[in-house]
Amino acid sequence: MVPHHTLPRNTARASLVLVMIFGLLAIRTPNAAAASATFVVSVKSAYLTVLPGFGAEHAYSVFRGQRFDILGRTADNQWVRLDFAGAQNGASWIYANYGTIEGYLAAVPEVAVELVPFSATAPPATLDTPVNANTTTAGQGPVQFTVAVKSFFGLSAPGSPSDKLASLFRGQTFTATGRNADGTWVQLAFSGHKLVWAPVVYGTLQGQVSDLPFTDSGSTTPAPASPPPASPVLPTVSANARTIYQDGLKLGNNPRAFSKLGDCNSTGPLFLTSFDTGQYRLGPAYAYLQATIDNFSGSFARDGAAAHDGLNVMSIFDPVWANPALCAAGELPIECEVRVQRPSIALISLGTNGAWQTDAQYETYMRRILDYLIQRGVLPILSTKIDNLEGGDRFNQIVMRLAGEYNVPLWNFAVAGRALPGQGLADSYHLTWGQPFYDTTAPLWSGWQVRNLTALQALDTVWRAVR
Repeated sequence: MVPHHTLPRNTARASLVLVMIFGLLAIRTPNAAAASATFVVSVKSAYLTVLPGFGAEHAYSVFRGQRFDILGRTADNQWVRLDFAGAQNGASWIYANYGTIEGYLAAVPEVAVELVPFSATAPPATLDTPVNANTTTAGQGPVQFTVAVKSFFGLSAPGSPSDKLASLFRGQTFTATGRNADGTWVQLAFSGHKLVWAPVVYGTLQGQVSDLPFTDSGSTTPAPASPPPASPVLPTVSANARTIYQDGLKLGNNPRAFSKLGDCNSTGPLFLTSFDTGQYRLGPAYAYLQATIDNFSGSFARDGAAAHDGLNVMSIFDPVWANPALCAAGELPIECEVRVQRPSIALISLGTNGAWQTDAQYETYMRRILDYLIQRGVLPILSTKIDNLEGGDRFNQIVMRLAGEYNVPLWNFAVAGRALPGQGLADSYHLTWGQPFYDTTAPLWSGWQVRNLTALQALDTVWRAVR
């Protein structure tokens, strides 16, 4: 006979087992509540588009740190549709790599819609086309500008030379009262009824630039000039460059390390990082570059102390911009980077965040960078850029001239990037996105595809020539 207390105990054990099984099933099988997914913007800013695809019409803007529920996705999960307030007819698509996805994306409904490919004949976005709309639309409130870089000077007029009227700091928000002709500068209502000018790229905007009145009469913004004469994209390597490199090895520089000196277009995860993480495909045509990837493994995904958003030729000598996680108190970013990384080569791409600087200021500090590196045996590779925020392509002309004067390698990215649809730009300075996949016969079409490839080729060319 079974003891009278055994049945309840076995029943309790069976119940406990069932609870555990159903509990595990609840964890492993997503339900409506657990299946929700959110998207957090990780790039500085990006456009939402009417349809998925880089050729689709721009509708709204989103900014770093903003979070949205995901309402739909494409079959390949490359594009997601966001729950964006005010978006009409589902016009809120974004490329998935522009943010991070939290939750269970596979449970989000798939939307059957064709991608809109980028077209070289697509009409460019202008100030007459409201592409910067966010939650504020025309007539619904003032346009607000929030400083996104660490600090900069508000000027008396857009462009340079102009008087410095006030210091602006990250996180401050001002009402924009006007704009210049191409919408690259905005006039701000500063404290004490003072009006100052700021480059649009130094902040984030709530509202449309096109809603602002044109107020830059008497502007000192340089008139556009013809681009500098084209030169080869990839560098030539002189005897002087070999001497700098070899002297650096004698000083203890690492032949397996390079450094980046640059702004947002020289930082991860978009710039070079994939060559460390393995998310690239070279294909037969570029298989020779694998040796360079192997040699400099660890440097591609590293931003270090001298590459981050907002950096310019002046701030690279300002200890305020030094990374406290790497640098000693009072140490300059460039000083810290050379000490920590001991690079044998440095890729230098600066100028996007210094549009207000005069030619003399830009050249003076670029010379300081070159002198500092060369004295320590670090071989500079100078780079041109595809944006022209400063007007007249002034900084590219200085970079090309200095490369010739110092007899150091020039990576002429502007020549390659500006040959792309839309000159490789998604807006005034953000590059169009494309994966670093080079194993197909399809032509390269995006700014990031070409930037990453030509940077790697430039590094390869120099490294093979100086050893």
